[in-house]
Amino acid sequence: MTRKIVYLARRPEFLYRTDCTVLETYCFDDDFGAAYVELDDDAALLSDPGVVAVEEPTTIEPLWEPAHVSESPGDVATIEDVRRLHDVPTGKGTGEGVTVVAMDSGVDTSHPVFSDSAVEQVDVTGDGRGDEVGHGTAVLGQVARLAPEADLISLRIFGSEGQTETNVILRAYEWLHNNVERYDVVNMSWGSREPSQQIDRVHDRLVRKGVRDVVAAGNTGEKAGSPATAETAFGVGACTVEGEMAEFSSYNPESDNPDLAAIGKDCRLAQAGGTTMGNDLEGPWVKASGTSFAAPEVAGMVAKFFSARSVDPAGVERALEAAARDIPGQPRDGAGIVDYRGALREAGEPSEPTPPDEPTPEESDAVVFKVGDRRMAVLDVGADCLPDGFYEATCEERDGERVVRFTRT
Repeated sequence: MTRKIVYLARRPEFLYRTDCTVLETYCFDDDFGAAYVELDDDAALLSDPGVVAVEEPTTIEPLWEPAHVSESPGDVATIEDVRRLHDVPTGKGTGEGVTVVAMDSGVDTSHPVFSDSAVEQVDVTGDGRGDEVGHGTAVLGQVARLAPEADLISLRIFGSEGQTETNVILRAYEWLHNNVERYDVVNMSWGSREPSQQIDRVHDRLVRKGVRDVVAAGNTGEKAGSPATAETAFGVGACTVEGEMAEFSSYNPESDNPDLAAIGKDCRLAQAGGTTMGNDLEGPWVKASGTSFAAPEVAGMVAKFFSARSVDPAGVERALEAAARDIPGQPRDGAGIVDYRGALREAGEPSEPTPPDEPTPEESDAVVFKVGDRRMAVLDVGADCLPDGFYEATCEERDGERVVRFTRT
């Protein structure tokens, strides 16, 4: 007998009345499910109108790329580089009220990057909590640093071997389908070696329930596997800190993948204790490359966006794509490099909270630099009334006192 994945157009319970041995079942909707079975012959099952397809189980891997890490310790993309290239401000809109799931290898919650984060752990591997690979900690760490007030859920799909199988992926998708009210964003920094039409179908159903996915595009430099090939996948390719596409970043023109690009080369990442992924840096940090790490940067930006704007999942995708900076002559960047602040402008609202009408030196500990006769540059060092940016300063008399009014430009 051989093991197969059976995809169904109804709930999977009827399979117990067939000649196959049912090992696991997965229910995504009343009219859509799957099962992991042992059977001698596909033909009998495929003749059943409730069976959509029968596929071989496949191996799934995290999408990090050890062959493309620079040897020089100085060649490293920090989170400050991410903020600079993608114009991600600090301050308001930090992910509060938003929950992000990472389907990955787990998480080491003792890492200082999670010291202020609420992190829930869900395991579908049977191996328990924690992170024996390091990939999941690195991924969730990128989310936490860009959206520090977001709630995080580690949905563990990789065990200690650093690989997983289709049946485990389907367990995770079942959890995602049945818990859509518990989260807003799901990051998927993994992929199959070949596209699976049925995994893509499971993925598309999930996104259409109102979830904002963020999917790593792949690291082959060419075509990638599922779920990046899904119709609804919001795919992210990898670029360098200089804003050039990484040579390993995958490109699937027929499936419109990727949609955007973010830094994924030589990233400084949180290191899980006892793991060896990537090149060691000083402290609990490593350097690694891959679309795996570009994707959670975008997931963090999406969480930040949701806490700053009232938009639906499709709206944030439209805004990010509309604002993206295209790399001329480069088809592998999708719409282009993410421009977060530009996406906020595309959403039709100010990119930062409007300053109060009467800011005074006593009300603000911002540092103000004069850059013209009436134009000011402001460096916010903790004030709520004057966030970073450029302002036009005007003076007026009010109740016998001179008041300076700052208008953001």
